[in-house]
Amino acid sequence: MFKWVVLTATIIFWGLAFTAIKYAVAFISPISIATLRFAVADTLFLLSILSGRRVQSRDLPMTLVLGVFGVSVYHICLNIGEIYVSSGVASLIISLAPVFVLILSWMFLNERITALKIIGTGVAFAGVALISKPSSGNIFGILIVLASAIAAAIYTTLGKKLMEKYDAVTLTSYTMLLGSIPLIPFLPSSLAEILSNPNTITSILFLGFFSTYLGYMGWYYFLEREEASKASIFLLTIPVVSLIAGSLLLDEELTVLTFAGAMTILLGVYMVLKG
Repeated sequence: MFKWVVLTATIIFWGLAFTAIKYAVAFISPISIATLRFAVADTLFLLSILSGRRVQSRDLPMTLVLGVFGVSVYHICLNIGEIYVSSGVASLIISLAPVFVLILSWMFLNERITALKIIGTGVAFAGVALISKPSSGNIFGILIVLASAIAAAIYTTLGKKLMEKYDAVTLTSYTMLLGSIPLIPFLPSSLAEILSNPNTITSILFLGFFSTYLGYMGWYYFLEREEASKASIFLLTIPVVSLIAGSLLLDEELTVLTFAGAMTILLGVYMVLKG
């Protein structure tokens, strides 16, 4: 029973992350949000490393590459994208990551691709077309968030080999810390920004502690007790949380087209996961 409580909390934390980013990006820069978020989270991930978890030195370069895509590129692109699109739409675009994992795994890892996966990919991108509104200028935002989803897919695909050698907590702790290195030069200016905009402190603390640290720890706790293929289906509820939270907390508009696009994207991703 407790594992389902943990999963529910994790989904809420990850869903609300998009809402917190959307709020914060109105006051401080996308790079500052990423920098401060991981300044909080890395303090906690460092405890995992200090407890004795280790990645072999020969695997550190690949771990650094994973971190750059999974931390710096992913989060900066997502934060920039949320300047132009709603938090709900951003979460829907990010939910396409499994589709890009499928494509990259097929291209570089020779993994089998089925008819259902191909159809699901087409359906998912049809959903993206439905929520795109060229007249509102959000195409740039959608493309930037798509780049973030691709970065997440690269992180997942490249990490498959290392996951055979290390447990998820160890690998995640190292990738988070190493992936934050490109953000270090921005820390002084980021601290100055948040001190000038103290109303964003709660959002940053939520992103660093709840969405990043507790989110990952909760997810891996659940994975230890449930099949990964089954667990991944539950991630499709994250955009639902984001859409509802964006509507209630940020007054983001929920139109019939947004709903139709959301359902189409989630159906496509579900087909890919099942295929």
